[in-house]
Amino acid sequence: QLLPIGDQIAHHSGPVIMAGDFNAWSRRRMNALYRFAREMSLRQVRFTDDQRRRAFGRPLDFVFYRGLNVSEASVLVTRASDHNPLLVEFSPGKPDK
Repeated sequence: QLLPIGDQIAHHSGPVIMAGDFNAWSRRRMNALYRFAREMSLRQVRFTDDQRRRAFGRPLDFVFYRGLNVSEASVLVTRASDHNPLLVEFSPGKPDK
């Protein structure tokens, strides 16, 4: 399911944000997601107080990006959904290496 979006990302020269529930609840799925992100030169947003919902100990939701800087990243805890909202503030520019 990542291949169609991969074609779009690979041919896009500007900043990219890819976020959502990637159903990466197994080691195999996590490895596939991380491999895809590496191939697309995407970085994963890190959450200091990581309250993302989990399945089998693994987070369900992810935010990946390229060509931007992360200014702030947080997770809102709620009972209104089976996922906690991820809030990420980006600023333009190339990320630090």
